[in-house]
Amino acid sequence: MAFFSILSRSSRSCVLWNVNEHVIQLARLSRADVKPIVVDEMVELPAGDDERIAQWVQASFPERGRGYVPGYCGFHPTDRVLLRESINTKRMVEPNYLSQLLAEQAKLTAINDWNVCALHPIEGEVFTAATPSRPGLLVGLPLTAVRDTQQRLRKLGIRPRRLELGTVALLGALTRYTRETSYPHATVVCEIGLGQTRVYFLAKDGVHTPATLPHGMVSIMEAAMKELGATGIGQARDALLAPTEEVRGHSRRLVRVLTRHLKPAIDYFEMQTGQPIGALYCAHLPAALGWLEEALCTAVDLQFLIPDLHVWLPLAGVQIVPGTSVPSRSWFQTLSLLGRLSPPANEQK
Repeated sequence: MAFFSILSRSSRSCVLWNVNEHVIQLARLSRADVKPIVVDEMVELPAGDDERIAQWVQASFPERGRGYVPGYCGFHPTDRVLLRESINTKRMVEPNYLSQLLAEQAKLTAINDWNVCALHPIEGEVFTAATPSRPGLLVGLPLTAVRDTQQRLRKLGIRPRRLELGTVALLGALTRYTRETSYPHATVVCEIGLGQTRVYFLAKDGVHTPATLPHGMVSIMEAAMKELGATGIGQARDALLAPTEEVRGHSRRLVRVLTRHLKPAIDYFEMQTGQPIGALYCAHLPAALGWLEEALCTAVDLQFLIPDLHVWLPLAGVQIVPGTSVPSRSWFQTLSLLGRLSPPANEQK
């Protein structure tokens, strides 16, 4: 779902932007108003390196001069909220119903400066007062984070046509992919942040939102310091980014802090719903840390879900410029932002 649309006119080239706590992924779209959308350049940079980001934008869009490059942007504010809740749609005519529900369920004290909506847990459609009451996804974004991101984008020479929560796009793309490939089981999705890991279950009845795991990449690096004898977080991170066979040999112990919380959450979901979970998908880590995602998958005894981009890209109406290799799986979330720009003609709601 798009939360903010600033421009509507077409442009020949634009930028695809997706940022999380670890990395920012940027891609040049030769045209966004012609289907399939063609991606002709991609780069992954540290999330906070605005100097290198600005240099890439300037080099990749020389035709913009002093103007702005239009962008389709995804972001992941640390205090974002995505909860599965029963939505009484009849009460949506009340101006503050969703905001009050979000404040109550997410235990927020100040909710005046938030954007709040409710989405269908399978199709992602926005709930209205005419929607039958049912469980839905309650989505909350702090407007302060939105404004800060908009200002950052403008300083970098990017004017967002759309700025949206990348998690929603990812869950929608994965739901569609598992449906199109007839995957028979539920899937667990992990967004590994710095201090915590957000978990989602994709099941027959849509997205479920268990409690956030109280550990993330910092905990993994602390475990690496202990297991590898690293003298600091920086040295531990360097070792993880360029793992030797010895480092890989410690993989299950490095992710144990996550496993201790994730495995009980999986077992509880399966027991409560009767739906077996067969696969795990991880997001947010840079491509160089993908081996940690595989270690986490092995530790909880699940298949590792790697969407086949050769299958998914045509479904989403996206094409990588001929002669360019298909990107690594870490790009799936970023490219999922393009799904709403090019729905296939035969897409069923």
